[in-house]
Amino acid sequence: MQTVFILLFAKYVKYIDPLDDSRRVYSGTDYPLFQDVHLMIFVGFGFLMAFLKRYGFSAVSVNLLLSAFVIQFAMLLRGFLTVAFNETGLFSIGIPEMISAESSCAAVLITMGVLLGRLTPVQFLLLAFFETLLNVVVEHFVFNYLHVNDSGRSLSVHTFGAYFGLAAALVGHKKNVMEMDEHGGIHHSDLFSMIGTLLLWVFFPSFNAAIQEPEDARHRAIMNTYLAMASSTVTTFMISSCVDDLGRFNMIHIQSSTLAGGVAIGSAANAVLYPYHAVIVGVVSAILSVIGHAWISPRLERTFHLFDTCGVHNLHGMPGILAGLLSIGFAYFYEPESYGKTLYHIYPYWVGGELNGDRDNVSQAQYQAIGLVVILVTAIIGGLLTGCILKIKVWNQVDDPDFPHGEMNYYAQSDVNFLSKYKHAQEQQRLREREQMHEIY
Repeated sequence: MQTVFILLFAKYVKYIDPLDDSRRVYSGTDYPLFQDVHLMIFVGFGFLMAFLKRYGFSAVSVNLLLSAFVIQFAMLLRGFLTVAFNETGLFSIGIPEMISAESSCAAVLITMGVLLGRLTPVQFLLLAFFETLLNVVVEHFVFNYLHVNDSGRSLSVHTFGAYFGLAAALVGHKKNVMEMDEHGGIHHSDLFSMIGTLLLWVFFPSFNAAIQEPEDARHRAIMNTYLAMASSTVTTFMISSCVDDLGRFNMIHIQSSTLAGGVAIGSAANAVLYPYHAVIVGVVSAILSVIGHAWISPRLERTFHLFDTCGVHNLHGMPGILAGLLSIGFAYFYEPESYGKTLYHIYPYWVGGELNGDRDNVSQAQYQAIGLVVILVTAIIGGLLTGCILKIKVWNQVDDPDFPHGEMNYYAQSDVNFLSKYKHAQEQQRLREREQMHEIY
């Protein structure tokens, strides 16, 4: 695949001209936002999934491998769907395309969170290939034909990634990684996971605002995400204490549900006009997420044998659906005059715009609902089919749960640095001394 990528980039891809007025390229503002998203993908998601003591290496390193793979693949797929490619046989890439590629990475990494510990690196790469292919095509249809407002990609990234992974897990019938992993997490692995949580928490406003235009829509996306995250965090601590018999905080809730506000506000982050609406969204999303961890996930495991390693359904799945429902409600109830000229950036086919659209509150809300259904259906069907493909025995499969070494058979011992060599030399010296003592006595 990497060889194919090289050939395709050589034949079809060029860089955009930042001085071309026909393209929106603001390196001074877009690149800092891209860096925030970049940190979320490579560090935030990686450490967020590092709470299992036997799968910490895979959480961080396979996260890196899949992201590097998907970045290239998604850029090429999106380029082949552009008008420029259809007209000239070439397409250009720049910072906006980099940000879009990162969103495709996020969808795959969310799916990885469902299946962590139950797929080999080879299977994860196959999953990334099929999921990215389907995700980019569905996203193109929803955005360019249905013209759905999904500004923070809660539908096309969080909802799609979560239900694609859950559908693949349903077909996989692999035992829960928590059963394979004695004692699950340990103290320092939970701390590593909190590093991921904090990174995602800090940079989530950039994720929801990175592709927004004009500036007032971007400003609203940043502020709405900020407020929703704050209220969801306070609510998470409160509800986590309430659902525990002794009133304690559950670290799974703290690592996961504190981020639910950023997911739930995502689809309408550029459309919410009043701060208190964003605060309410954060509160509702946190309640939903903690309840999911406490009661819904155990029922899914008992009833459907649906094991979700990282609780993706509670962080990305249900809050993602909530985001879709909120995008319907805000499109229906908000007065369009409140947006001013920004209206046609949020809903380009609203009546009276340059594109001669005919939509109003009711019709735009209907299209938002159709977009949610399309993404859910395609994610579930795609996940089921991909899960069936990954079960084929020709692919390298995860060892049985009784295998004692966890993921260590994928990683060589780190003996290439000075300290490891020094330690190895010490052990050899002790063995020689032991043998000499044995000969003497």
